[in-house]
Amino acid sequence: MRLKHFIVYSLIYIGLVGIFAFVQNASSYKVSLLGVGLELPVALWFVLPIIIFAILAIFHVAWSGIANFRQKQAIKSDEDIYENYAKEILLGIESDKKFKTDTFKTSNEITKFLSPWHTHSVNIENEDISEIINVLEKLKKGEVVELKKYKLNNDNPLVTQNEFNKLQENSSYASEILKNKKTLDDELSKKAYEAALKTFSYFDIKKFPFEISKDDAFLLVERYAKEENFEMTKDDLLNLLIICDLDKYGYVNVAKSLNKKIEPDVLIALFNKLNSEKESASYAYLYLLYEFGMMEELKDILNYSDEYPEFEILMDLRDQGKNISANYFFR
Repeated sequence: MRLKHFIVYSLIYIGLVGIFAFVQNASSYKVSLLGVGLELPVALWFVLPIIIFAILAIFHVAWSGIANFRQKQAIKSDEDIYENYAKEILLGIESDKKFKTDTFKTSNEITKFLSPWHTHSVNIENEDISEIINVLEKLKKGEVVELKKYKLNNDNPLVTQNEFNKLQENSSYASEILKNKKTLDDELSKKAYEAALKTFSYFDIKKFPFEISKDDAFLLVERYAKEENFEMTKDDLLNLLIICDLDKYGYVNVAKSLNKKIEPDVLIALFNKLNSEKESASYAYLYLLYEFGMMEELKDILNYSDEYPEFEILMDLRDQGKNISANYFFR
């Protein structure tokens, strides 16, 4: 209520009470105190306490109004200060701004935390916000946190980051992320599938309904060549080699890497099949024939084709008693 309204309503109330008291008793009443007498109408004696309380109330309302006005002015000043403060924090400037009220105290600390240049700890008295800040700090550090109490949606960035952290902590968690997934339609699913390709057995990888890309296939072939316990059937390996769709040098390099894991006759048979599917694999097939000393088979092919000058040179040198590794041409 505004002060002037309070004064008007008080005067009306006092007037009504005085009139009512005067109508009921129009006589006077005398009060003596310490030998001093004061005689006033009964109606005035009746409203006098109300007048005193009204005056006190007016002073109280006026003082509260002045205090509220000063508070509003201070907050308005703090709003202007906060705008400049936020700019300085975001620009990485060590701000020395002082605020007149505590209104922006929590906002100041949150602004510090949200700054891209945030390096120092923040001091937030609000326990709920402080707890959230701690959760965010842990997520940034790659820690796994409990988020159930916040009832966040599955697509919330905090939930997504927490899932990333779980995946980073334990690659087997990829199975949980990819469960019931039909497509890799988000970044988390893609990361989970990438982790699965790098760590899961090929038997488990085949269970996923996702199409294997060239890069995926090449990664799996590399794992098969390097990891002793990573196994697959030769038909699966052939299919992956077809998907890789490499150039002649790429297939030669793959043949070199598989040389350490697969028996020569099996490896030659594998690349013979691959050669019938991929023309660019013919060099790898000839490379294996040469390296494993299958010269008759190699000569038969060269007799019917002039597309492999490198091997014709190698065979000519061999006929001259100079045995040179095919790696001379395929390093």
